[in-house]
Amino acid sequence: MAAQPHSEGIAGHLHYWTYVVEKGHPFMQIHLDTMTVTILIAAAMTIFSFWLKARLVDGTPSGTQNFIESVIDFINQTVRDNFPVHNPLIAPLAMTVFVFILLCNTMDILPAYLMLHIAHLFGIEHFRPVPTNDLNLPAAMAVSVFVLVLYYEMKLKPLHFLKELLLEPFASLLLGAKNPVVKLLGILLIPINLILKIVEEVAKPLSLSFRLFGNMFAGEVIFLLIAFLLLSGGPVGKFFGFFVGLGWSAFHLFIGLLQAFIFMILTVVYLSIAHQPVEH
Repeated sequence: MAAQPHSEGIAGHLHYWTYVVEKGHPFMQIHLDTMTVTILIAAAMTIFSFWLKARLVDGTPSGTQNFIESVIDFINQTVRDNFPVHNPLIAPLAMTVFVFILLCNTMDILPAYLMLHIAHLFGIEHFRPVPTNDLNLPAAMAVSVFVLVLYYEMKLKPLHFLKELLLEPFASLLLGAKNPVVKLLGILLIPINLILKIVEEVAKPLSLSFRLFGNMFAGEVIFLLIAFLLLSGGPVGKFFGFFVGLGWSAFHLFIGLLQAFIFMILTVVYLSIAHQPVEH
C-alpha cells in the first residue's frame, strides 16, 4: 500500500503529516508537512535574496536582476496606486506576501502523489506539499495582517477608531439629539454597534484566509482527480488525462498567481484604510 498511495483514493491523500501534542484535542497538533515546506520556502527566499544582493550591478540590469527589478517596480506601483501616504514598511511587506504565497501555491504544480511517494521512503505516511492548502497558514497570515491593521488604527487615530467601534453607525446619529430619550436610546445601541464593528473587522481575516485556502484546496482535489484518471483509467484515460492535466496545470498556475496578487492587494488596501486621515 505504501508503494501505491493512489490506491488509497483521493480522500486518503488529504491527510497531513501530523504531530499530536495531546490526544483528543484537535487544536493540539502540528502539521509537520506545512511547517517543513513553509520553512524551506522562507529559507530559499532568504538565501536567494543574499545571493542576488551580492550580484547586483549598476547601470542597465540583465537576467535575474532585470526580472526581480520588474517585479519590484510592479509592487511599488501597486502600492503607490492604493496607499495614500508613505510608509516604508508597506512595499516590502507586499513584496514578501506576494512572492511567498506565489511560491507556496506553485508547489501544487509538482506531480500528484510524487511527494507522498518520497515521504514513504522516509517512513512518513502522509505528506501534503502545498502549505496554502492547510487553513492554518492562510489564517496565520491573515491574522498577522489583521493585527497590523489594528496596530495602525490605534496608533494613528485612536479616538476615531474607538468612536467607530462604539458609536458607528447607529449611536452617533442619536447621541446628538436634544431629546434625552433619544440620547438614552443611542447609549443603549452602543453594544449593538460594538458587535457590528467586531463582525466587520473579523470578516477581513476570514475572507483573506478562506479565499486563498478554498481556491488552493479545490485545485489540489482536481489535480488528484486527474492523477487518479491517469493511474487507473487505462490507455485511453491516461492519454486524455495527460492533456487535461497539462491544461489544468497551466490554469492552476494562473490561479495561484492570481490568489497571491489578491492576498497582496487586499493587505495593502486594508492597511491603506487604517492610514486614511480622519474626515471632519
